[in-house]
Amino acid sequence: MTTLNFKITDLEAIDESTETTPHPQQKVEHAGVKLVQEIVPDPSPLSTAAVAADIDASFSTQREATFKFSFLEKTKFAGFEDKEIQALLFKWGMQDHCYLKRFGFDKAVQPYEFDEFLLDFFNDGVANAHIQVLGTKDRWGHLGKVSQVDKEETLHSITSLTFFDRLTTTAGVVRHDGSIVKCLDEYLDSFIVADELRRCLLMPESESYPAFCETDREELVFHVFKALCLGGKLCQYEDDIEPYLTATKKIYKDLISVSKDRDGKLQVSSRVFKINSVASSVSPLFPMPHPQNFCYVSVDPLKRHVNLFYHASDVYY
Repeated sequence: MTTLNFKITDLEAIDESTETTPHPQQKVEHAGVKLVQEIVPDPSPLSTAAVAADIDASFSTQREATFKFSFLEKTKFAGFEDKEIQALLFKWGMQDHCYLKRFGFDKAVQPYEFDEFLLDFFNDGVANAHIQVLGTKDRWGHLGKVSQVDKEETLHSITSLTFFDRLTTTAGVVRHDGSIVKCLDEYLDSFIVADELRRCLLMPESESYPAFCETDREELVFHVFKALCLGGKLCQYEDDIEPYLTATKKIYKDLISVSKDRDGKLQVSSRVFKINSVASSVSPLFPMPHPQNFCYVSVDPLKRHVNLFYHASDVYY
């Protein structure tokens, strides 16, 4: 198996209301009496600008926000938007329920301000209008007013995919030619566990699970890798490890920024938060509890960028 080593380098960011028509009326003959039946059309979808205006109006009675945000529409994600990666996300059943977006913010954020920062982010009129959440029956909606954000910070110290070499060298999950070792099918949390890779990711009682300690499993790169390996509904699993590592590498580089420390070594400068849930007035963050729901907010304090990586499931697999 060829080791996929890489050094992460910074990616530069490239940096109507709907008019309603009168309700039509239709005459209906019933029992010899002419009735007038009002036909009410479905509400027209609001434009993004209208959503932002409504959100700003609804938040006007709250405290004044400390941070303001803008949507960086022209951002190009070299990894996530790559045709190869999009093809893999489609194959793994994630493409239609997953997105990556970038926002800017107006002032420096201090380490002690992230609770306030995240609340301002989800409540900002511009940001909120572009933060879509999946509902039932594949329908997308918006959060509305957010009064609380339940989060946990991920670790982000990894700058090389040698982190995953142990899958081959010690765990016995991947053969030296890159193929994933198969096992008898088992079912766990709506997943079909058909190989040693999924046993390593999902089953604490398996022999390969200890290859990654609990601290390792808190690393953002592990979160991304696990999410891609497990996939979405109608997932077609890989027989070889390389597509998972390639996709993890490219999306991870999109999510984080790096800088050099005093010794000239690369370090991740982003702060990354996993959003577990929010208290919202319109739609919930996720349509139902599911192990493949995730929402990561990656904050680059130097460039003043926020990356939002989201995936949700509305059915059990």
